[in-house]
Amino acid sequence: MKVFIIGLGLMGASYAKGLSKKMTVFGYDSNKEVTDMAMKDGIIKSNNLELIKECDLVILALYPKDNIEFIIEYKHLLNHQIITDLSGTKEWMIRRLEEELPSTVSYISHHPMAGKEKSGYTYSDEKIFNQANFLIIPTKLTKDNDITIIKKLADTLNFGRITLMTAKEHDELIAFTSQLTHILAVSLVNSDTHKHTKDATGDSYRDLTRIAKINEVMWTELFLENKEKLITEMDKLIDELQVMKQLVAENKKEALINKLKASREKRETFDNN
Repeated sequence: MKVFIIGLGLMGASYAKGLSKKMTVFGYDSNKEVTDMAMKDGIIKSNNLELIKECDLVILALYPKDNIEFIIEYKHLLNHQIITDLSGTKEWMIRRLEEELPSTVSYISHHPMAGKEKSGYTYSDEKIFNQANFLIIPTKLTKDNDITIIKKLADTLNFGRITLMTAKEHDELIAFTSQLTHILAVSLVNSDTHKHTKDATGDSYRDLTRIAKINEVMWTELFLENKEKLITEMDKLIDELQVMKQLVAENKKEALINKLKASREKRETFDNN
């Protein structure tokens, strides 16, 4: 299979490193230094965009708005390929890509539930995908064999659980499992007013705030693109915090024990699957 990856940042380059061991991989990045490094490292064969015409699969590894702009500018290179993207928000972007893509191609979206706090080609590593969750989101332009191809992609990169869902389901889930958790980590760090926090932290604080070392440009875009669903999840979390605050303030010992017990039992079910 011939694959062309658009964007060789953390995720795009990590894909290239993993896929190039079993497939012919081409790639392009707007930063020439990045493209030169990818060529030198041997993870792409060429950065010539004209080679998109010869590829079976095109992977869009840019920010959602940039994915759309790329397709608008280079759709003349598309004729028969399967198009996919790995963006963190889906509904609005999929609608726009369905409008812009030529009818001769197919399009299936996906989302690798993996990453790092740091961004850029330098930090790329295909090992971040090992046994990570992998979400597949069919679109109106998805054809019968596309899901099989994307599952093969996930298997090649050593992903674990593969789940199919709609774009709406994806954005609702991601608002909770990914975007809200980043909001929580950032808010916890920014709420700190203590002089000796660094000297008094243990695993709890470090684990909760690891993702606060954030790519501020990318995550701002993701928050705003999915803001309605994210705000809904933020409201639910605020309500739960208010409940916990009231239980502590009123010395409701048994109620607190029940809350903590329910949380532990629910979280333990994650580890049993």
